[in-house]
Amino acid sequence: MTSNIEMTKKGYESFQRGDIPALIRDLLDDNCTWISPGPRDNLPWAGTFRGKPAIADFFTRIGENLEFTEFAPREMIEQGDTVVVLGTLAGRAKKTGKAIKNEWAHVFKFRQGKVVFFQEYVDTAADVLAMS
Repeated sequence: MTSNIEMTKKGYESFQRGDIPALIRDLLDDNCTWISPGPRDNLPWAGTFRGKPAIADFFTRIGENLEFTEFAPREMIEQGDTVVVLGTLAGRAKKTGKAIKNEWAHVFKFRQGKVVFFQEYVDTAADVLAMS
């Protein structure tokens, strides 16, 4: 059986390749809850998304609004069914052309090899500045 960290790595690899369908199919439980912080009026990808179709919409919103030059998970920590990932990102907001550089933390909770809960922690003020 694949470990939760191995599954998490595969998810990031799919994201970096732009293969969002594989990420959703292989990593997520059908009823996964996905939380990305921030004010929705400034950050179209902010909110709570439940289920694969809604999470696919989250990734569509990311693709429509951000262009990454770097998205790098640096460290993965596993305890029980939880994986915490620390990383960095850089890129630009497509709407404004402004640069984005940020550090983030992602929390994944697994059940039977699939992600049932995801929450992202990031400097949303920096994202709002880039999008404004």
